[in-house]
Formats: sequence, structure tokens, C-alpha cells
Amino acid sequence: LTHDIQLVRMELIDPETIDFTPGAYVQLQAPEYPDSPESVYRAYSVASDPRDTRHLDLIIRRVPGGICTTWVFDHLTVGQRVTFNGPHGDFEMSDTESEMIFIAGGSGMAPFLSMLLDMVQTQTTRPARYFFGAVNRRDMFYLDEMKEFEAKIPDFKFIPALSNPEEAEGWDGETGLVTDVVKAHYRDCSDKEAYLCGSPGMIDACVKVLTGLGMPEENIFFDKF
Repeated sequence: LTHDIQLVRMELIDPETIDFTPGAYVQLQAPEYPDSPESVYRAYSVASDPRDTRHLDLIIRRVPGGICTTWVFDHLTVGQRVTFNGPHGDFEMSDTESEMIFIAGGSGMAPFLSMLLDMVQTQTTRPARYFFGAVNRRDMFYLDEMKEFEAKIPDFKFIPALSNPEEAEGWDGETGLVTDVVKAHYRDCSDKEAYLCGSPGMIDACVKVLTGLGMPEENIFFDKF
């Protein structure tokens, strides 16, 4: 998907199907490989449509020195059998009609892709705004897919932002930290809900901004990995 983000699609064998709620995550097993003497499990949010029960998509970013991401990028091959467990987590859309504010960066795209696919199928009219942060243009992906979601979901808007765009990229979208972009779009978030996916530091920064805009903490949902 980018220079350091891959889409991993798995076809289920045993069992043949999986049921999950958009926002769920699974634990993917990285087996032993050179430089990693024992198998480990790592958590990744599900990125696929919950109606496709035969497949599971993960969006994985390479973490320098990361045991599982090194295996995915350097050792995992098409057709190889893999093991995961799940689904896990309680990160999911509420059943209210409040406007939803999605905030993510990088591989944090995953749960929102699943949620948006579900919103298309359920024909939701609930307002949703998706703020996605990246450093520069090469870190941005799924822009065309987000335009398609905007066309299919009545009250959905995607707002990408680059914190350090290069002049040669010709970026004409939002610039700055994604939290600053959120602050520029809202004055009062007391009646809204937020859904976050990213690093612990990013989540903490988002919570600070959102509560500062009047959002009750109980209206802020996330899973911290």
C-alpha cells in the first residue's frame, strides 16, 4: 500500500469462516524464523468487510526491529499457512445517531476501513468525519477508495492531512498534525463521538484535544495496542 505498509489477506481454512464486528482485532502468530528463536503473537485490527466471512484483511506497517512485522515483510510468502486467534476487543461503533469523528494514521486505517464497508452495506445516514494523518504524500493511501466511500455514504467526509508535505508533492489538502486539523474543524464536540486508532501517544493527544472541545471521555472509543 505504501513503502512501509502492506495489506495481508488471509483465506480461512480451519475453521472456514469467522464472524466479527467492525473494530475487532486478531492476534497473528509470527513463527520462528532467523533472528527470532520463538513464535510470538501480535495484535492487528481487522480491515475487511464483516460480510466476507471466508477472508480476513490486515493492514500492517513495518516497525524497524519488530518481530512480527519483519516476518510479514521479509519472510511471509503468498500461499503460506498462517495462524491467528480472535476476534478480540470491544472497539465498535455505538448504536446512537451522534456524529462520529474517526481519527487515525498509518496502519490505523484498518478498523475504519471495516467500519466504512459496513456503513455502505447498512446504508447508514449517520454523520461521520474521518481525519487521517500522515507525514508526507508517500505515506498516504486509499485516497481513491475514500472518495468512493464519500459517494456511497450520504454524510461521510474524508479529511487527509500531511504533517510535513514536500513542495514537489503538490499537496493541496490539510497540513499539520492531525490533532490540530481536528481542532480547526470543530468548536464544540460535546454531542459527538470519537473513534481512534494509532499509537498510544497519538491516542493520548487526541483524547486531550477532544475533551478540550467538550467531548465527554465516555464518548471516546479506542483499543490501545
